[in-house]
Order: sequence, then C-alpha cells, then structure tokens
Amino acid sequence: MDTDRITDLVASVSALMERFERRTQQIEGSLQAAHRQLQELSQQLPNTVRRAADTEMQHLRGSIASAVDAGIGQSVSTYQARLETSGQDLRQASQALAAQIHAARALYRHLLWKVVGVCLASLTLIVLGGSWLSRHYYDEIRHYQLSAQLLKAYDAADVTQCDGRLCANIDPTGDTFGEDDQYRPVRDRR
Repeated sequence: MDTDRITDLVASVSALMERFERRTQQIEGSLQAAHRQLQELSQQLPNTVRRAADTEMQHLRGSIASAVDAGIGQSVSTYQARLETSGQDLRQASQALAAQIHAARALYRHLLWKVVGVCLASLTLIVLGGSWLSRHYYDEIRHYQLSAQLLKAYDAADVTQCDGRLCANIDPTGDTFGEDDQYRPVRDRR
C-alpha cells in the first residue's frame, strides 16, 4: 500500500504539476499579452497625452483670447465712447469758434465801414474847410494887397497931414484922371 499510495501521490503530484504548468503557461500568456498591451499603451500614451494637451491648449487659448477680447473690447468700447464724446465736444467748440469768427468778421467789416465813413467825412470837412479858408485868406490877401499897393503909393508920394486932413504936393504938369479930370498925380518925395 505504500507503493499504491506513492503512485497515487506521484500521479497526484504529476497532475498537480501539469496543472501548475498549464496555469503557469496561462499566466505567462496573460502576462505576455498584458506586456504587449502595456507596450502598445506606452507607445500610444505620448500621442494621447499630446492630443489631450493640444486640445486643452486650444481650449485654453480660446478662453484666454475670449477673456482678452472681452477685456480689450470693454476698454476699446470705453475708449471709443470717450473719443466720440471728445469728438462731439470738439465739434461744438469748433462750431462756437466759427460763429465767433463770423461775428468778429461782421464786426470788423462794420467797424471798417465806420472808420472809412469817418475818414471820408473828416477828409470832406478838411477839404471844405481848407477851401473856405483858402478863399477867405485869398480875399483877405487881395484886400490887403490893394491896401499895400495904395500904402506904397502913399509912401512914395509927397503927401502929408495938414490940420487932420491929407495934403499933397501935386504935379501941375501931370496927366489928369477921373470923369471930370479932377485928379492929378502927386509928386514923388525927394
């Protein structure tokens, strides 16, 4: 019985070893399949990580771009609103300045015509006053010129005052003058 038991034990151990070998081969096959899958995964992992990173970067770029656009857009819209307000203020100021320039030109023309009118009136008064004074002094000069000629003749004549009256030394040989030949030349003084 010992041999039978040993034979049974050897058969059992042999069956167990066979099972153990099959199991080991199965595990080895599973491990090799897992190893292959792991190698394939390790080769696919960089591409997968790269794709995922690219997708996340694109999403991140889009998020950043939209955030920047929103911030810049708000700043630009604020700037545009301020620029439009400044433009309107500038237009109003330029229109006010144009109105003031137009009013100043009208005032300048008005003052210019007044100055020209006053100058023409003054010139007319000066010319009229000068011509009146010229005529007046011309008449005065003629009057005094006749008086001067008469005084020269009196001064050259031999005339004197006698008891408050004029006495003359008459030239008896001189020509006679007047309607009735009542006047004769006075002799020159000696």
